[in-house]
Amino acid sequence: MATPEQNVVEHLYLTAGNLGSPGAPILNLAVLYNSADGALSGEALIAQAIAPPHGRLVIRPVSGQAHGLGLQHYTRVFTLSGEYTVSVPPPAIGTYLAKFTATFVTDNDWTGRGTFTYGDQVVKDVPIKLRG
Repeated sequence: MATPEQNVVEHLYLTAGNLGSPGAPILNLAVLYNSADGALSGEALIAQAIAPPHGRLVIRPVSGQAHGLGLQHYTRVFTLSGEYTVSVPPPAIGTYLAKFTATFVTDNDWTGRGTFTYGDQVVKDVPIKLRG
């Protein structure tokens, strides 16, 4: 049986965004969190109820860092970043890399608030929580 000291990696499934707002972008994160050094790594999916092909954006890999925090009831702050491929619409041809970033403050249960950006879109002050 593993001791608590050996179980330093957690699988986290988080959802951020205004879930009740039609058309709002929703960020889904599937990340590994190493509590020993604060490292985060995994992938992100941004889903939005808009006309295809723009309603689903997969960003992999994403990586970042979590740090302890003593701000009111928030106990940690974490950041993530990554890049994703964007196809240029016709009549142009090609693709380019766009940036994704996220910053959140949470309590010990990964519930909190934060902001994420993708391309030129900025989604500010949205709730985040564990999925499920």
